[in-house]
Amino acid sequence: MNQGERSLVEVVKNYLLDGKKHTLAIYGHGASGKSTFAKRLVESLGRERVNLLAADPYIIDGEYRDLLAVREFPEQKVTACLPVAHELKSLKRDIRALQSGCDIVTIDQPWAPSQRLSAEKSILIVEGMSVAFLRKELFDLSICFYTDTATELERRLARDTAVRGRDVHWIRQAHTSRRQQYEHYYKMYQEEADFLISQTEEGFGIDKISNGLGK
Repeated sequence: MNQGERSLVEVVKNYLLDGKKHTLAIYGHGASGKSTFAKRLVESLGRERVNLLAADPYIIDGEYRDLLAVREFPEQKVTACLPVAHELKSLKRDIRALQSGCDIVTIDQPWAPSQRLSAEKSILIVEGMSVAFLRKELFDLSICFYTDTATELERRLARDTAVRGRDVHWIRQAHTSRRQQYEHYYKMYQEEADFLISQTEEGFGIDKISNGLGK
């Protein structure tokens, strides 16, 4: 973890450890570094006080997305950069359940077995692309990550082949569509975050701080 990331972890940690209940949103396009940061933040806060709700299981399976078409890119498959690719009502329901004092069981995935999240924990971190499309009133703090196209592809090749068993050729083929749809449909949500973070091979940059947390 570099100095910039350590500083952000400390600022967010101090905000969340005030004895109150908090819900933190962490989002950004694929392979932008959000999942890694979320896990490091959880470790710093202590697992005994944090629920980490990963939003990837709320992305609609590819076979169902094949039934959809993107008007601006009719030759491309719909990617997770569009709201229609997400089960947003289900994700909102589960967030509200935890906020209201109800435990939930997370959705089982090949790379992440289901687990029970306890509503007794004071901090809820919701991480994933889907979070960008939810109303900001659900959260009291938000962090958005992004990176450049070359870094995204490099990270996808490393992660999706090792963790998700995907084919290298498919990853490369889908990359152009992902970036085009990101620029057209997803990038606009970045400015709504309290923190906007750039993570590239050149380093960790904090592009924006709001909510009075930079003081």
